[in-house]
Amino acid sequence: MSTSLLPTATALQHGEVRELLELSPDHRVRWRERPVSLGISPPIAEGVDCGLAVARHPAVRAIGTIALRATVVGGRIVQSSARCSATRSASDKRQGWFHYLSRVGVLEVMTRVTHETPARLAEGFLGDRPSSPALDLTSPTDRLLGRIGLRRLDNEAPLRAGTLRLRWAARVGDLTRPQVAFRVHDDMTRTALIVVPTESELDAVQRFCEDLAAHDWLLTVASDAVERADLAGPGTNESVDILAPVLEHLAHLWAPGAHTPAGLRDLWAQLAEEPDLAAQWLRTVGHMRNRLLVSTWRAMHENTL
Repeated sequence: MSTSLLPTATALQHGEVRELLELSPDHRVRWRERPVSLGISPPIAEGVDCGLAVARHPAVRAIGTIALRATVVGGRIVQSSARCSATRSASDKRQGWFHYLSRVGVLEVMTRVTHETPARLAEGFLGDRPSSPALDLTSPTDRLLGRIGLRRLDNEAPLRAGTLRLRWAARVGDLTRPQVAFRVHDDMTRTALIVVPTESELDAVQRFCEDLAAHDWLLTVASDAVERADLAGPGTNESVDILAPVLEHLAHLWAPGAHTPAGLRDLWAQLAEEPDLAAQWLRTVGHMRNRLLVSTWRAMHENTL
């Protein structure tokens, strides 16, 4: 999934978000107002016939559909997300596309499946990109952003912010509570592996991962702003122009777990231990506020001389 800043000078309001995310006339945009607004588009299907990377094993063939959806958080953050579940095909013969399109977000594995396959599929998807062609959800999520019509916006974002990508995988494991392993690979890429006790919890994982990606993006944008302000020089007008928009437009969006399904909120407690995103956020935002207070004090002091 990808997470980025909406290219607009002001935060989108409820009606504007609904118009942006209305991908299907037959399904309504889901909306939550509190504690931070959240709009979720209806899912759309995209058919695929591809290989799946399997750790320590040749790629396997799968046919079916991926489910794509877009979200807007706080009228400021836009996300494009793709999900699919892999299941054993009931037949070793390829079916017509009507069969696959009737099961949105399901890939049917055509090759042999063992009890080790789920774990190896998750490991293969999250690992280094294979040299042979295999399922990559980057292009579909990018196409979805084009479909929702971001070009219609004014393209005057109030601050500089890049795009982060999160690859995630989820599987059922022999444990009593959900577990998450989150990893930062580089400036743009993260991965997350979520293991849940029961199959019924798998559907909720996408919403947790969208929540995780949004908050990791917020922390990354704030940390990047501090670094650029350091280069500009403490107390300079340029450094103030870098820090102030982050506090004005993004700081109030921090609400980890607020939109995570109840059964998976314990995952945020695990993230409080490592890498402790919340503590990093508090330190970063507190540092930004202190720097702006010092800059204000200096400006007032100079004006009184």
